Amino acid sequence: MSMDIRKIQVTGGSSYMITLPKDWVESVGLRKNDPVNVQAQSDGSLSVYPSSPSPAGRSVKVIDVDGVNDTTLLYRELIGAYIAGHRSIMIVSSGRLSSTAVSTAGAFTQITIGLEITEEDDSSLTMNDLMDPAEMRPWKSLDRMKVLVRNMMSDVMEALGTGDLTRIESMGGRDQEVDRIDWLISRQVSIFQGDVALANKLGIDLIEMTRCYAASRIIERMGDHTVAMAKNTRILHKGRADPVVCRNISEIGMDLQELFLEAVGTLSTRDIVSANECIKRCEKAVDRVKDINRMALGLESDSAVAVTAIAGSVRRIIEYSIDLSELSINAAMY
Repeated sequence: MSMDIRKIQVTGGSSYMITLPKDWVESVGLRKNDPVNVQAQSDGSLSVYPSSPSPAGRSVKVIDVDGVNDTTLLYRELIGAYIAGHRSIMIVSSGRLSSTAVSTAGAFTQITIGLEITEEDDSSLTMNDLMDPAEMRPWKSLDRMKVLVRNMMSDVMEALGTGDLTRIESMGGRDQEVDRIDWLISRQVSIFQGDVALANKLGIDLIEMTRCYAASRIIERMGDHTVAMAKNTRILHKGRADPVVCRNISEIGMDLQELFLEAVGTLSTRDIVSANECIKRCEKAVDRVKDINRMALGLESDSAVAVTAIAGSVRRIIEYSIDLSELSINAAMY
């Protein structure tokens, strides 16, 4: 809807009023005498929105799969539609839906939260969001991500130090769980930004929501680096790397886990001093990455490459911990 300029009118000598655009009133289903919420914003603007969330605020996304032979592309389109916050996602064809399209949709609903196939015929398939918006608490989702990634880090470092690779056998599945929670948080941001009435009804602060999204993206990338460390841990033990080297890297990794937990913890406390101290410790921890790189010297080629790759992932997780702490300081200054 384009910008609409309205003049302020005076009624009764003391009240100011403006008229509402007809197109907007009809689009959100308002009628004469319906109540609307009026909320002043910190920047001096004014938000006007229906008292009751409008189902029209969440649309149906239709994806035409005719001529789409790339399963990966269809999968990415489904992810995009899910994250965009559409209430329903339909895949349609002018003829019969291919078995590939149907199986891709089925696999997609298995790894998303709240989405289920509710209708299906020869030429179309509909997936609907069955999650109650009142249950969508982004910071609780973020806490779940924190626990998952912390446990992933712990198991990788235990496997590295002890050689017990059974601890990292399910790493791929746990990483997928982190991804699906990250998608859910991204979806929540889209839904609440697109439906301010719903956000206000549930007491959702959109600025806080955006910060939660930023933290989610950072933690998801930390999970990716943890998976990479697990992969290189397998390479090290397969190559019979020096156990002393593995234990030393494991000890550094355990310290890394503590920095991660401290950085995430500052998001909820908004303790500027603690966040700043965490940043200082992270900056010092970067020097320990050099120690890991030095351990690669004298190792066989495959082991040396694996150790160097682990060092790179450790460095990135430390840098991401700094990002989380800086995000906490920024939030505290709001």
